[in-house]
Amino acid sequence: MKDYEELYASLQPVQKDLKDAASAVTRLQKAASRAVESGNLAELGKTLDQLKEALETASETAGAFTDLVGAFDTSAYFSDGDFARQLLAFCEEKGIDVRGEEGVYEMFPYKVRITGDADHPEEVYLNRKKIPSFRPSYVAEQIRIGREKLYKAPFKAPAFMEELAGAYEVTCLKSGARIGSTQSLTKIYKNLVPMARARKDYDMQAFSFDLAQLFECGAEAWVTRDGRGFYFGTSRDGKSGIRVVSSTGLESYISTLRQMNRDDA
Repeated sequence: MKDYEELYASLQPVQKDLKDAASAVTRLQKAASRAVESGNLAELGKTLDQLKEALETASETAGAFTDLVGAFDTSAYFSDGDFARQLLAFCEEKGIDVRGEEGVYEMFPYKVRITGDADHPEEVYLNRKKIPSFRPSYVAEQIRIGREKLYKAPFKAPAFMEELAGAYEVTCLKSGARIGSTQSLTKIYKNLVPMARARKDYDMQAFSFDLAQLFECGAEAWVTRDGRGFYFGTSRDGKSGIRVVSSTGLESYISTLRQMNRDDA
């Protein structure tokens, strides 16, 4: 078996049997407690006999559950690439754009990393967070839900533009360049979030998502409160630009930012 959905289907009847067995154990345990409370030893004896049978049934069902799960080869599932292929298929069904290959994928604004070979355990990471799941459809749904929440959250373009402009100025000063020069967005990010610890909370993926939202707002939003206008430089080469995807799925690569001079209008 190399498909979690097949395992899932086979576990459904066993899950129901285990639930019924557990319910019977709980019901009989409560009946035994009532018999103890009332001093009805005759009834208690009958109930305990039934409880033993229920416990045996629960144990047998749990054993069957264990056997089914144990027969699922998670190592081969990951190392042979079946998990990754099925994850990409479910993402396509949900309209999630995917880039990348061989276990590292960008599903903007997330990066998904899949490990599972002789040197690494079978794990799935959504950005830096490990997703404890061997079910591709579940992982794809978490990505869909996460993306939906991010796009629905309010974006304060003016506040982000002010912070971006401040980091741009710092980048110019550090490089000895004049204000108005073209600066790399990657360098600007490092000055926006100078501490390594802070980058764990606001990583490049989060920065890319904020850039995508600001970029989508258009040039009218690329102006600070004191009237300084900025311009994003785009790149056709994905290697030198930051990939951003709009809420409608439009892909762009933006690489630089510069403050416009008054005569640039």
